[in-house]
Amino acid sequence: MQDDWRLTNQMKYLFRATLKKANFMESVTNDHKHCEFCWDKFGEGKNSLKSGYCTIDGYRWICDECFRDFHERFEWQLVHK
Repeated sequence: MQDDWRLTNQMKYLFRATLKKANFMESVTNDHKHCEFCWDKFGEGKNSLKSGYCTIDGYRWICDECFRDFHERFEWQLVHK
C-alpha cells in the first residue's frame, strides 16, 4: 500500500491522531467536508457520506474505507462517546 494514490502528506498531521466515529452535521460555516485521503464528500446531501471518523475538533474527516485501510499505519486512537 506504499504506492497508494490516497497517501500524500497526511502523516504530518494525522499520525497518532485521536479520532471519534461521528455523523456529519452541517453548520453555519461549513456545509460539507472531504475525506482526508480519497476526497469523498461528507454532507447532508443525497450523494454524500453521512458518517465517518473525525478528529476531536471535527476539522478533519476520514471515510470508513480509508479508516480501515490506514488505521494501523497511522496508529490512530479511537475515543468512544
